Amino acid sequence: MTGPGELTSVGALRRSDRLNGASHRGRRARRVAAAAVFAWCVIAAAACSPEPTAPPPPPPGAIPAGQSIGTSAIEGRARFEGAPPPRRTIRMSSEASCHRPGVEPLSEDVIVSPDGALKNVYVHVVSGLGDRVFAPPSSPVVMDQAGCAFVPHVLDVQADQMIEFGNSDPIVHNVRAIGEKNRVFNVSMPGKGKTVRRYFTVPEIVKIRCDIHAWMSAFIAVDGHPFHAVTADDGAFSLRGLPAGTYTVEAWQERLGTQDRTVTVADGQTAKLDIVFHAAKSE
Repeated sequence: MTGPGELTSVGALRRSDRLNGASHRGRRARRVAAAAVFAWCVIAAAACSPEPTAPPPPPPGAIPAGQSIGTSAIEGRARFEGAPPPRRTIRMSSEASCHRPGVEPLSEDVIVSPDGALKNVYVHVVSGLGDRVFAPPSSPVVMDQAGCAFVPHVLDVQADQMIEFGNSDPIVHNVRAIGEKNRVFNVSMPGKGKTVRRYFTVPEIVKIRCDIHAWMSAFIAVDGHPFHAVTADDGAFSLRGLPAGTYTVEAWQERLGTQDRTVTVADGQTAKLDIVFHAAKSE
């Protein structure tokens, strides 16, 4: 038989085991939680870290902004052949401040004039400049939020050139940048007069959105040199100040895709380049 003192000792041991087990599980849970918090911080470090206040200085030997390196040019026009897709009416019923009397807002993904000119085509040199490095312009470019739309719809900039985002509407917007090679950001634009400046360092096409108003979107085309343009209502573009040579020129349209052309231009001459888009195969 076991004595009463021994029974008391066994019970105490059992209570001690339960307390030790609970303490061990508590420590393990705290370690798991701490590890999860640490992992989240590592993943979110880029989003949580402060935005750089200014772009980095251009590297030594960079060609100053605005300095011509040649007397040749590539000029042309982007056109659409066939029946263009109809522009869609944008419903802004969720935001009364976006409504303008007598104005029917329309989609901007494909804009074709009556004579076939194609707007918002990004045209740029993709090869032929060699290893030249170009300093960005010191003056910023502007993308506004006006009438519950981004203006312009397609903006071309040089890498490390400052972009000023503005809000001309009496309502809250935000600016969210979505890219693969550049730092992403999401900033609030809480009313008319608000501005914020950002820049992109790596050439790519960055999508811009306002999450508050789902129909609001735009694109910023980032390039490493100054030989780029976005076509206006007449579909025209001009790439001036090039040295004589052979170039690959790419034309990008958000819905219709890209086209490449090879162009050779002599010193002091202007090469003509017409770019023709057709309806996407899925349409």
